[in-house]
Formats: sequence, C-alpha cells, structure tokens
Amino acid sequence: MTWIELSAVCAAIAFAVLVWQAVLALQAFRQSLIRLEEALGQSRLRLEETADRTAELLLETRELAAETRSHLRTARSVLDGAAKFGAALHEGAEAVGGAASALAESVLKVQQAVHTRQNRIVEAADWTAAGIELWRRWQNSRNEAAAGSSAPSPDTDAPSPDPRGKGVSPGGL
Repeated sequence: MTWIELSAVCAAIAFAVLVWQAVLALQAFRQSLIRLEEALGQSRLRLEETADRTAELLLETRELAAETRSHLRTARSVLDGAAKFGAALHEGAEAVGGAASALAESVLKVQQAVHTRQNRIVEAADWTAAGIELWRRWQNSRNEAAAGSSAPSPDTDAPSPDPRGKGVSPGGL
C-alpha cells in the first residue's frame, strides 16, 4: 500500500470515526432534547396547575375581600351604634349628675328650712310654756286677791312643769 492508499484509508477511517462521533453527538443531543421536552412538558403541567391554583386563590381572595368588606361595614355600623350609645350614656350620666346635684341642693335647703322651723317651734314652745306659766300665776294671784287670803299658795313659788319636760325656759324672759 502506498502512502496515498494508506492516507486514503486513514482519511476514510477518520471520516468514519468523525461520522460515528457526530452520530453519537446527535444521539446525545437528541436525548437531551427529549429530556428537555419532557422537562418542558412537566413544567408546562406544573405551570398550568400553578395557574389553576392561582386562579382559585384569586377567586377565594376576592370572596374573602368581599366578605371582609361586609364584616367591616357591619362592624362600622356596630361601632357607630356603640359610639351613639356611649354618647347617650354620657348625656344620661350628666343628666343624672345634674339631677343628683339639684337633689342634694334641695335636700340641703329642706334641711335648713326644717332646722329653721324646728328652732321656731322650739322658740314658740318656750314662749307658750312661759305664757302658760304667766297665765297660771296671774290666775293664782287673781284667785288670791279675790279670796283675800294673805297666805301664799304652794303652787305660787314652784314653777310649773314644762310640757316638754325641760323646765321653763321662756327664751330670754
């Protein structure tokens, strides 16, 4: 074999090895593409599942948001009612406080009036007791003058008992 034939055989073997390597590379590339396609298919499925789940979550979120708004409106109306009730209680408490103050003032005035009247009643009783005592003495002195007796009566020297049991206190007489 000559150098040319040997070169041609080497070139043919090199070409065959090159083709065989290219075929192996293409098979590996094809396997990679198949795996990539499977991975993309799985990713697509997962992406679709994720999209479906996201859509469900968005729907639930909208429903929860609507329900929350409804509860907030209800809570707002309850809180407004509670605020109005609190204001009414405050006004009622102020009214009760004012009434209690007026009642306390009235009770104080009544106490003062009762005390003043009690003092007047005591003074009137004292004057009445003094008047009764003077009237009895006058009656006794008139009876003695009419009877003409000069002997003093035992009732004349002793003061008459006070109807209240305190003794005669004519309030300054």
